[in-house]
Amino acid sequence: MAAPRFALVCAGPYVWGFTNTISDSPNQLEGGERDLRPSRDGIRLMNSIWGKFEITNMDMKLGTTLKIKGKIADDVDGFVINLGQGTDKLDLHFNPRFSESTIVCNSWDGNQWGQEQREDHICFGPGSEVQFTVTFKSDIFKVKLPDGHQLTFPNRLCHSHLSYLSVSGGFNISSFKLD
Repeated sequence: MAAPRFALVCAGPYVWGFTNTISDSPNQLEGGERDLRPSRDGIRLMNSIWGKFEITNMDMKLGTTLKIKGKIADDVDGFVINLGQGTDKLDLHFNPRFSESTIVCNSWDGNQWGQEQREDHICFGPGSEVQFTVTFKSDIFKVKLPDGHQLTFPNRLCHSHLSYLSVSGGFNISSFKLD
């Protein structure tokens, strides 16, 4: 018997929809949420309350903007948004750290981190509902923060296509969209 198809569309003004294959009996989590395990088509979603969200076959090209909206947990020290080619090639590692009142951006090239770039403009905190906009250019990433402030980070790995997105820590995505 073929596995059922599951369509996910996140709520909110920015909506992304995709289809994923799941097993016949997904694990039930607290509150009735489902734990969706990896599928053969490369899409992976694991988002249980404040869990991890991961897509491994995204189609983000140069000039594309990612809009991501969600809520930051009340009791966290930070969270991470990664964009790249996979877990071993992260073009943008975006890591707000509330305990340090800073945003750390970096890149990961298989076996080492690049030079950290720190931004002290942190206009959001635990418990906030926020939207981030990331524009992917040939030489830089432009990240627009919830208050409109923009930070830039170099495209050090010089990729022209990104297929990987992950969000982990205390950030629960309500919606995301590629434009």
